[in-house]
Amino acid sequence: VRRQFNGRQPCQSTATATSPTGQRYIRHAARGSRVLLFVREQRRQGTVTEPFVCLGFARYESHEGERPMAIRWRVEREIPAMWLPVMALAV
Repeated sequence: VRRQFNGRQPCQSTATATSPTGQRYIRHAARGSRVLLFVREQRRQGTVTEPFVCLGFARYESHEGERPMAIRWRVEREIPAMWLPVMALAV
């Protein structure tokens, strides 16, 4: 079952593992919060802004790098098959 998603947080380009934002992602479960993951294939198609698709709730698995952090999330439900070709997945 494909439930891992490697995603970046482009809006959080200053996030590091030790920053308040990074710690909020890393320790979200211990702090009692949940992450709802929305993705889109691209920002725009022509002049139209692409909509986001909700993949459901996810939990922090690991991260690499900083500014921005590349976070690996594990989603609770299987990722729809139509999204598999366009996503960076780790099984």
